[in-house]
Amino acid sequence: MLKLSVIAAAVLVGIFAYSTQTTLAEFASSNMASAAGNASPKSLYNANCARCHGADGHANTPKGREMDADDLTSGKAKGMSAATMSRIIKNGKGDMPGFKKLTAIQVSQIVGYVKSL
Repeated sequence: MLKLSVIAAAVLVGIFAYSTQTTLAEFASSNMASAAGNASPKSLYNANCARCHGADGHANTPKGREMDADDLTSGKAKGMSAATMSRIIKNGKGDMPGFKKLTAIQVSQIVGYVKSL
């Protein structure tokens, strides 16, 4: 009887551990979506970048021309690593201000969107 109780207890511990892992995975996934504010990459780009770089990334906007903003569809921008682009978005470059309010997830989404332009 004692052996059966030990086996039952081990099974219950395993079930609890499995259900806790699932719950933690779901929790992390939902928090990542919340951290991104459920905003699409395009809407994040439009809210933070389009004023200077334009909706199409060509920087052909009054503010973009004034600041000599980079054309994000150029070979130079396309060849830039995601890490470099993330650093520029977060810290700024030249006249471009840094966007420190953005989370790492949001910056990553913007980088992905820029690479798709």
